Amino acid sequence: MKLGIVQASSVESALNLTDKALRQGARVVLLPKDWTVSLDLVPVSEFQKIAKLFTAHIVLGGLYDGFSVVSPIITPDGRILGLSKMIYPDVKDAVPGTELVAFKSSGNKFGVLIGKDLLHSELVLALLKQNIDVVLVPSAVPAESLQWWSDVVKLRAAETGMVFVNANLFVPPRSGGHSLIAVPSLEEDRIAGVVKEVLGETEGFAVVDVDTTSLIGLRARKLSEIGREIKVNLLG
Repeated sequence: MKLGIVQASSVESALNLTDKALRQGARVVLLPKDWTVSLDLVPVSEFQKIAKLFTAHIVLGGLYDGFSVVSPIITPDGRILGLSKMIYPDVKDAVPGTELVAFKSSGNKFGVLIGKDLLHSELVLALLKQNIDVVLVPSAVPAESLQWWSDVVKLRAAETGMVFVNANLFVPPRSGGHSLIAVPSLEEDRIAGVVKEVLGETEGFAVVDVDTTSLIGLRARKLSEIGREIKVNLLG
């Protein structure tokens, strides 16, 4: 299926780039974290209209709604399906989420991890145990941290067999762009996720066709490996 990432920094560009990604056939489009100051400034109804027009899901990144950092999920019929909340929020006094959410699109199961939630292995494992095909990660990572962040995204794909779609904000110097889609390698000797698309240091979008059915066996094997009981022998 075709997955879209939008690297936007304003309401106008977010709408425009989302529309372009949908016109290129994206079935699910992800926006970055913090692409506008708060959820109150998002023209949700406009995104609902284009989601319905193109019968696609739109995930509105990660935005502060006054209580939590949330990611609204819009369905192909223009409804708000629900909100994914950041479990480990980076906004002072924000209320943390208590559960992850998932949804289905074109026969695939999608999960959402907002920003640094990606760094928490228990959250990634929780999605793997639910047989999630694609993990959507909206972020706002600064330029100086992009190298290790990109490595984490690829590592998560390699260790789980899930596809990781990362839409990163481009608002220099606060955030450095370079959004990417990491697909697990099917080769035994590969230790990193294969990057299918990377956006640079500019506003833009990308649409990538990913075959998730080829990853079902790999993901099952990864889950069995992670579930193994390994003892630790403390020497000395």
